[in-house]
Amino acid sequence: MPLPFIKGVMSQTKSKNWKERLQGLRNYQSKDFWAMLFARPLTILFLLPIADIKWITSNRITAASVLTKLAGIAMLVAYPSYWGGFWAGVLVNLGLVLDNMDGTLARYRGASTFMGYFADKMSDIVTLSGIFMAMAWRQYHVSGRILDLVLPLVGFIGVSISAYAKWVANRLFTDIALYQAMQNDTLKDYASKRLEQNPSTPPPQRTFNQWVRWFFSALWSITGFNEVDIYFFAWLALTINYMPLFTRWASGFYAMGIIAGPTAFAVKLHKDLKRSGLH
Repeated sequence: MPLPFIKGVMSQTKSKNWKERLQGLRNYQSKDFWAMLFARPLTILFLLPIADIKWITSNRITAASVLTKLAGIAMLVAYPSYWGGFWAGVLVNLGLVLDNMDGTLARYRGASTFMGYFADKMSDIVTLSGIFMAMAWRQYHVSGRILDLVLPLVGFIGVSISAYAKWVANRLFTDIALYQAMQNDTLKDYASKRLEQNPSTPPPQRTFNQWVRWFFSALWSITGFNEVDIYFFAWLALTINYMPLFTRWASGFYAMGIIAGPTAFAVKLHKDLKRSGLH
């Protein structure tokens, strides 16, 4: 059976109306604070009028995302004034929205690809390293304090170690699920689902009380060492013109990921192994 998400073939079925298109674009449920309250709403808003325009593709949006982020990073270094920092923060966060748009559009069109998924994730970590380094240099240039230069780099190490721990844990979670599928004789169904690198999630229907709980869950998720929230801290520090918020407080928080990230995923992995009888 042909799989459009492997071939990268765009679905030729267009939405009949805006409401149908909106439902199609609500195909991913973020669990990160800044994505939930900022990037995802703007992603859907920006894609709503253009999602069915053929020449607008996920790969082109990915390229635009990388270029926009790099322009913001360059501005952080080249323009030390307040307004230089302010617009750099805007560009970097616009790049984040574009970064959300490419995957959303791919899911909407049923056109996700393995290489597209790889390029998206690799560009994320490269540009994220640039943000940490540019913010560190910007504040060090002003304060002259080595802490403002070193701590963001340690923070990035914490983010990277947490991300690596997450990747290793997910690899083992996959092995656990593979073993369970083999035991349950559902290996073929499991393999079919695993082939889709960018699966769609049906949009939930929430009551007012559920939206309130969703909002507070978004606020609480900021404690989860999520990479997306780094864009929020950078934007806030640049907007209120208080760089230590990022170079010391936020970077210090993410530096704890060196220990907290592997520990959290080790605990979750241990529970999953015990539950599956593989420990």
